[in-house]
Amino acid sequence: MKKWIITFCFLPFTTFSQINLSPLLTAGLEDAQQFASSYLNPGFDTVAYNLSNGWYSSAKAKGLGSFELTIIGNVSFTSSNQQKFELNTNDYNFLTFSDGSNVQEVANVLGQNDPALNALVVFTDENGIEQSIGFELPQGLSNSGINFIPTAMLQANVGLVFGTEAIVRFLPEIKTSDNQARFYGIGIKNEFTSWISGADKLPISLAGIANYSNFIGRFALDDTPLIEATSQQIDTRLDTWAFDFILSTKLPVINFYAGGGYVTASSRYALLGQYQVNSGQNAGETISDPIRGTSRINGYRATLGTRFSLGVFKLFADYSFQEFNTVSVGMGFGI
Repeated sequence: MKKWIITFCFLPFTTFSQINLSPLLTAGLEDAQQFASSYLNPGFDTVAYNLSNGWYSSAKAKGLGSFELTIIGNVSFTSSNQQKFELNTNDYNFLTFSDGSNVQEVANVLGQNDPALNALVVFTDENGIEQSIGFELPQGLSNSGINFIPTAMLQANVGLVFGTEAIVRFLPEIKTSDNQARFYGIGIKNEFTSWISGADKLPISLAGIANYSNFIGRFALDDTPLIEATSQQIDTRLDTWAFDFILSTKLPVINFYAGGGYVTASSRYALLGQYQVNSGQNAGETISDPIRGTSRINGYRATLGTRFSLGVFKLFADYSFQEFNTVSVGMGFGI
């Protein structure tokens, strides 16, 4: 059951863990690190944008003691241009393409190499003889037919004083024999129109919202040829901040809302474990925790959405225009 929950709620991360970068270690640490940064960063950037969505469905703040519990799902879409990067072998020490070309578009963790691309590690051995090792460059999510990044979480909204609303979203820490993951987020919203005398007669509400999301996960990696590894896993942490202004209507059943704001996030990741390199530039060496990287995003977004309320039942859906466009849907109840 726990493994199913991790797979459903953190699909992008569990899928990332099936993509192994360890064959790149045959090209040496510097080449492996450079490739890993270009390959992995777009995936973590997509998830960072994803987690910043779905925080609101109205500018109207809840009254003191009122609450709402919601299940939220976000889906971020990736275009073909966001699924690849340009690999120039002149920027690498030992990594080349097997067809002899110097520059090619290569799939990142979001994409697909179609047809598959083969690389060569060309080096000189201890006897001064040039050697080469071939392997297939890693595919990405699109190779499995996935051109989007989904996440899901629980959210609770509670009304406070002075037009303020507190927001918490989370999934409890989940552990299996191979994987573990934890996610939480906190936010605060304030309705500006609650400050203005007589504003309750206006057909709209205006508010501002700030939120923070944190994800920490560790996922086991599959075995691979060329490298003997023990305890191989990928360790990740994402921290995301988002700030938005919101405008919404105040109709009885169906309402509309719009928002605009700014997202900033950072991610850290590491390829952990002990790796015995059997071939290539570092043949015979055992390398510990070979790859570490960071990524940072800053970007603006605009959101349009609609909310349906029938008694205690609530349903909303919206679309955010940002670097990785995202659909959010939520269903819950509240008073």
